[in-house]
Amino acid sequence: MLHKKSSNNLMAKALATSVMAAALVIPVATENVQAAPVAKTTFKDVTKSHWAYESIKQVAEKGLVTGYEDGTYKPSAQVTRAEFATFLSRIFDGKDRTTAKFKDVDSHWAIDAIQEGLSVGFIQGSDFANNKFEPNKPMTRGEMSRWLANGLAHANPEYAKVIEEMANSSLTLIPIPEFYGGGVNKKDLPYIGVALGTGLLSGYEDFSFKPNGNTTRAEVATILIRFMDTMKKAPSDFTGLKELLEVANTGTNILTITNFKARTGGYKEVLGKPHTYLNKTGVATIEHAIFVDTTSSKPKGIFKDMFFNEKGENKILLNKGIYAIYYEYTFKPSRDVSVQSVSNGSDMHFASNLLVDKSKIALFNLSSPTGTSKNEFMKGQTYRYWAYNKTGGQPGRDFGSRTDDGSMFYYEVPK
Repeated sequence: MLHKKSSNNLMAKALATSVMAAALVIPVATENVQAAPVAKTTFKDVTKSHWAYESIKQVAEKGLVTGYEDGTYKPSAQVTRAEFATFLSRIFDGKDRTTAKFKDVDSHWAIDAIQEGLSVGFIQGSDFANNKFEPNKPMTRGEMSRWLANGLAHANPEYAKVIEEMANSSLTLIPIPEFYGGGVNKKDLPYIGVALGTGLLSGYEDFSFKPNGNTTRAEVATILIRFMDTMKKAPSDFTGLKELLEVANTGTNILTITNFKARTGGYKEVLGKPHTYLNKTGVATIEHAIFVDTTSSKPKGIFKDMFFNEKGENKILLNKGIYAIYYEYTFKPSRDVSVQSVSNGSDMHFASNLLVDKSKIALFNLSSPTGTSKNEFMKGQTYRYWAYNKTGGQPGRDFGSRTDDGSMFYYEVPK
């Protein structure tokens, strides 16, 4: 569906974030067990054939997650805020405490862990309304992303910088369907970006992130193991996170995911600046230039699932030394015109008649024309839409363009 530029589009630009969680609720009575953990590393309800067996065994051996008095682990039970605070506090094992101002945790079994979380910073008091922590409420994946990212920021200030830059950028783009489709708190997007970029959390089979979904005790065992490993690394160790940060800062991920180097200017120099088509069909601007590495037999990059369908028409790009470029344009037509007419005689980087795969348009709620020949751009309107192009990645290959005011981008693969 082709979107006219609206306040919703501007909001999306202003800040643009697998095993299904079981819907079992942990009885409140079992929460007290966490205060007196049962020292077991194997559990009668987690057999060796369970997908999370090794992770559960590891977190139990490390004393991070404990079982219940009846010898069970309850792998399908949802993780509450109190439990997750306890798990993370055991990882940090700090001595400092910050007095909790929450009015519903004074006598709760997890009060010490909550106070440690406030001291470390993985819990932020400003995230909770009416001074209520609601310790027995199941954690959402959006909340979990926030706590994990804040925990990484405590361990390494570089993560705090990443969070801040993605939070403050109008170019941030998180490759989840909820980014354009709704269902996510925009304040959570930088934290979801860190979780996705480091691999702490991933999407589901339909690529959704489900920010309001919950997490099971089996899933959290795997997440905690990943988290401890991630704490030992810097943001620059994760290609996906580097892509997200480059996009937030420059509108493109070209330097992270391709062999191209900027020679004169870069996409950041032209973003949002008008380019008038030579065939007088209108004026366009580039808003994003997202690259997917299709040079080999498998697409690569954190944005591949958002744009590239290796089982569809896109598969012809694979293994030919080609990079796919997904452009987000703003376009103001000077007359009623089709995508095909716009691309005829226009600069290849400011117009394309190659449309994003329809399945990706539907899954990720991307704005796009429905076809190339019908006049879908109407004079007097302004449109925001995605289309794609491609470029070779061989040594010596170059490309570039410029806007009406002479601003330009130029990239080349070194020989």
